[in-house]
Amino acid sequence: QMTWPPQSPDLNPIEMVWDELNHRVKEKQPTSAQHIWQFLQDCRKSIPHEAVLENAKSVQSCRQGKRCISVVIGAPKANTSQFNIAEGGSVYYCPWSLGQSECHNIEFDNQGDRIVTVSGTDYQAEVKSHQWFGATVRSHGDTILACAPLYSWRTKADIPQSDTTGTCYLSVKNFTKFVEYAPCRTVVLGGPGSFFWQGQVISAAKEEIIKAYYPGYFMQSVEGQTQTRQAQIKYDDSYHGKTFLSRNSITLLIPLLSKHMGSYFGYAVATADINNDGMSDLLVGAPMYMTRGSDSRLEEVGRVYLYLQRGPLDLEPTLNLTGTQVFGRFGSTIAPLGDLNQDGYNDLAISCPFGGEDQQGLVLIYNGFAGGLRDTPSQVIDGQWASGTVPASFGFALRGAKDQDMNGYPDLIVGAFGVDKAILYRSRPIVSTSASLTIYPTMINPEEKSCSVNNAHSWLCVCVCVPGFLVEVQLDRLKHMQKGGVKRALFVDSQQAMLQRSVRVRSGERVCHETKIYLRDDKEFRDKLSSIYISLNFSLDPQAAFDSHGLRPILNYQTIELIEQKVQILLDCGEDNICVPDLTLAVHGDRKEVYLGDDNLLTLTFNARNEGEGGAYEAELYVVLPPEADYSGIARNNEVRLTCSYEAENQTHYLSCDLGNPMKSGTSLWAGLRFTVPRLKDTRKTVQFELQIRSKNENNSHSEVVPYKLEVVVQADVILQGVSRPDKVFFPPPNWKVSKTPQEEQDIGPVVQHVYELVNKGPSGISHTVLQLSCPLSVQGQGLLYPLEMSTEGPLNCTTNYSINYLQLKVSIQLLTCLWMYDKECDTFVKVEQVSNKFSLTNKAVTWKNLEKVMTKCVPPLQVVTPLVWNKQDSQYSVPLWIIILAILAGLLLLALLIYVLYKLGFFKRSLPYGTAMEKAQLKPQAASEA
Repeated sequence: QMTWPPQSPDLNPIEMVWDELNHRVKEKQPTSAQHIWQFLQDCRKSIPHEAVLENAKSVQSCRQGKRCISVVIGAPKANTSQFNIAEGGSVYYCPWSLGQSECHNIEFDNQGDRIVTVSGTDYQAEVKSHQWFGATVRSHGDTILACAPLYSWRTKADIPQSDTTGTCYLSVKNFTKFVEYAPCRTVVLGGPGSFFWQGQVISAAKEEIIKAYYPGYFMQSVEGQTQTRQAQIKYDDSYHGKTFLSRNSITLLIPLLSKHMGSYFGYAVATADINNDGMSDLLVGAPMYMTRGSDSRLEEVGRVYLYLQRGPLDLEPTLNLTGTQVFGRFGSTIAPLGDLNQDGYNDLAISCPFGGEDQQGLVLIYNGFAGGLRDTPSQVIDGQWASGTVPASFGFALRGAKDQDMNGYPDLIVGAFGVDKAILYRSRPIVSTSASLTIYPTMINPEEKSCSVNNAHSWLCVCVCVPGFLVEVQLDRLKHMQKGGVKRALFVDSQQAMLQRSVRVRSGERVCHETKIYLRDDKEFRDKLSSIYISLNFSLDPQAAFDSHGLRPILNYQTIELIEQKVQILLDCGEDNICVPDLTLAVHGDRKEVYLGDDNLLTLTFNARNEGEGGAYEAELYVVLPPEADYSGIARNNEVRLTCSYEAENQTHYLSCDLGNPMKSGTSLWAGLRFTVPRLKDTRKTVQFELQIRSKNENNSHSEVVPYKLEVVVQADVILQGVSRPDKVFFPPPNWKVSKTPQEEQDIGPVVQHVYELVNKGPSGISHTVLQLSCPLSVQGQGLLYPLEMSTEGPLNCTTNYSINYLQLKVSIQLLTCLWMYDKECDTFVKVEQVSNKFSLTNKAVTWKNLEKVMTKCVPPLQVVTPLVWNKQDSQYSVPLWIIILAILAGLLLLALLIYVLYKLGFFKRSLPYGTAMEKAQLKPQAASEA
C-alpha cells in the first residue's frame, strides 16, 4: 500500500502503476498482476469523494483508514516551473492533521506560452506571465476550478498586442484529469472588459466542458453555454455600484442600488440563511463606504448590507453594519460560517483586511438570530504579525462552513497574502449552561445573634445554593472594589469573604452547594446602610484536559456568568426600612475679621441637629477650607468627643468629622473647631469656610451648605518719631561774623539736623505710604532756614519743589545718600510680607540770624522743636571798682538792718509747744512709782 496523495498529485493511474512497479522491484517485492490489481483497488478506495474550495476531503493515510479535510489554496503570484513564465500563479493542496501542515503544488498547467503557425510564421498566441492563476479557486465534489483572470490571448494575427480574456482550468477525478475553459477568446473587445466594464456572466455545464476538451486545441465554446447580454444603450454610469439577482443565466432581475458613490457596493456578495426561515438571505459589501467623523470630515470605514428574503426574490433591507476602522476596508470579504455556537442560526465572518493596530487586518464574527444578524461582533480576530512595509492584509480571503477537524463545529480559514500565509481557526466545543443563586433570609437583624465564630457572636447565618463548574462566590462584592473597604460578611467555615469550589457536572445534571455566612460586629465596619451584594461567578476549569481533537471547550458567549443577589441590614427606620433624616447646621465664630500678616486664630462653633424621623448613617461634618487657612485642632469640650480627619484633594483642603453612625433622630451636637488663617493676600477682600452635614442615606442625605465669611482687613500700627540735633541753637555763635559772600556753611549760621523715623509695628504691611514734611524757610520776609542737605535710609523715593544748597556752600560732613528735597513728599513702599519696617529721613539745614525762637513741625502727627536763643554782644566799657565795693557795702548794711528788726520782733525767741513737755515727762523711769 502507498500513502495518498503521492508527492506529485497530478500523476495519472499509468504513472502511478509504473512508480509502484519500480518501487517493488527495488524492494524485491511481488510484482505479479494480482498484486498490482490489489494495489489499484486500494488506491481507488483511497480517492476522496468530495472537495470544497479551500476545504477538500481526502484520506490522510490508507494504512490508518481515517478521513480528513484538506485545504486548497491559490497563490496568484507564485513562480512555477513553466518555461519562460514569470509569476504564473499556482494552486496548493494541503492535507491537514494535528501533526502535518505540508502543502503540495497542483500542476494544472505545466506548459509555457503556446505558439501557433499562420502562413508559415510562428506567433505567440497567449501570455501566461503575471496571469494571477489561482486568484479564483472553487471546488465541488471531486472537481476543483482554478482561474487566471489576467490571462491574455492574441485575438488577431496582425495585432501584436494581446487582450486580457482570462482562462480557467478544471481538475476532475481527484487530480487525474485537467481541462481548460476560456470562452472569452472569441470576443474582440473595444475596451478592457466585457461591454465597457459592464461585466458579464458565462455559464456552462461541467460535463460539456470535459466532453468538448481536447488537448492541443483551443476550446472557444461548448454546447449549452449561456451568457448575459449587453445592457441597454442608457445604462447607469454613476459609479454607485449595483448588485443583481439572477433567476437564470440570461435574464437580470432586481437591481440593488447603493446610495453612496464610490463605495464599491457589490465588491463582496454572499448568501446564507441567517434567520433560519428556510430562505437564503443576501449580504452585500461596500468596503469603501464613507461616513463623517467627529471632525465632520469624510472617513472611509466600509459597510455591509443585509437583505432578508421574505419571499421568492423579495428582499427587505434589514441591517447596515458599518466599520469603525478608518481605511480598514470593512466588508471586503464576507464568508458564511454555519452555526458556530449551535443556537440554530447561521453565523457570519466579515473581514477588515487593513484594520487593527498597524493595519495588519481584522476578522469579525457576527451571530445570527431570529431577527437577522446581531449588530455587534461576538469575536474579533486580529492578525498576529509584526508591522512591515506591506500590510499583512489578514482577512483578504475567507472560507468557512466546513468542519476541518471533524469535531462537529465548522471552522474558518483566513488568508493573509501580505505575509504569504493561510491560517486555519478551529472552533472549540461550546458548552451551554446556567446557574442560580438563592439567599435566605434577605434581611439581617443585627439584634438577633444566632451563631458564634471564635467565641465572638455573629449577627446572622445565611445559606447559599450554587450550581456550576469552577464556582467563585464573593461576599460584599462592592467592598472588594473599594480600596480599604471592610468586608461586612464572611463565610462561617473559612472566615473569608471569598469561596472557590471546583464542581464536576454531567450533561443535563444540576449540582447545588449550600454554605453559611455571618455578619461581623458593627464596631468593625461603618457602612450599615448599603446592601450587601453576594456574587456568583462560574467558568469552565482552565486546567481541564484537552479533548480528542486537542481543544478545550468554552462557554457560550451569551451565558450569564455573573449572578448577584443582595441582602440588607435591618435598620430602625420603620416598616419600609428607609431612613429619612432632616439635617440642619448652624455655625458661629469668634471673629469677623482677619488681618493681613497675622496668624489670625479662629474658632468655629457649630450645632448639628437631626430633626427627621430616621437616623443619618455615617453622618459627618464636611468643612471646606479656603487656601489661606489651616486646621489646628478641636476645641475642648467635655460633653462631645469629636474625631476629625484633615485631608487634601486636588489642591482643596477639607475636614471631615464623625457625627455618629447613626446620628439618631433628635440628636443635637455642639462642638468647636480651631483654625488659623496665616496666608492672606491683599488681592482678596474676604475668605470663606463652607460647612455641611453629609450622610450615606438615599433620601435627604445632606444639609444645606453653611458659608462662614471673614473680611480681610489691613491693620498697621505706624509710629512717626523725630529728634533735633542739637536740641537748642544759640545765635550768634562765638566768634562768628557776617559774610557778604558765604563760602561755607559756618558763614551763614549754626547747623541744625532733624531726624524723622517711621516704624510699622504691624501686624499688616503697608503697600503705599506718603510722608509729607513741611519746614519754615522764612519768617516775616527774613530767611530762617537754609536747606543744605538730605539723607535717607530705607526704600524712600522723595521729591521737592525747592532748591537744596542753591548757594553751593561747602558741606563739612558728607552724608551717605542725598535726595534733593524741601517742602517735600516722601513715598515709602512697604512690603506686605513684612510685619515691621523702619525708615528714617535726615534733614540738614543752617539757621539764619533774624529770629529769637523757632519751632519746626511735621504734620501729622509729629513736632520737632529747636529753640533759638539770641546772645547779646559784650559791652566796650567796664564797671568801676569803687561802684562794685560801694554796692557790696550797701548790701551788707541792708542785710544787718533786716536781722536787727527781726530780732526785735522776737523772731529768734520761739517757746516749746505743750506736747513736747508731756513727751519729756513720759520718758522718766516708772520704778519709783511702782515701789
